Amino acid sequence: MTRPSPAAALNGVETGHICDCCNRRIQTGDKAVAYATYYERGGWTLRRIWCGGCGDRAISNGTDGADEVVVEAVYWQGRLVSVNAVDRSRPSD
Repeated sequence: MTRPSPAAALNGVETGHICDCCNRRIQTGDKAVAYATYYERGGWTLRRIWCGGCGDRAISNGTDGADEVVVEAVYWQGRLVSVNAVDRSRPSD
């Protein structure tokens, strides 16, 4: 079974508005960077969100056996919109 595109699955996802790194407020219209992991039962699950200045745009250490993604998006009224995957670590076969 093919997994859904992380960008498509995370587009419109509701999220918090505080950067997980610097604790600044992310406001409507700001760029945001987010990290998500794929779970068989839950699909793509958002794990962290950062403001555009703090977000790391690369997965430095892949998690063995997990499908992970870093996305850039626009934060719009509590949701991620215009989501674009910038790095992905797929599980080993």
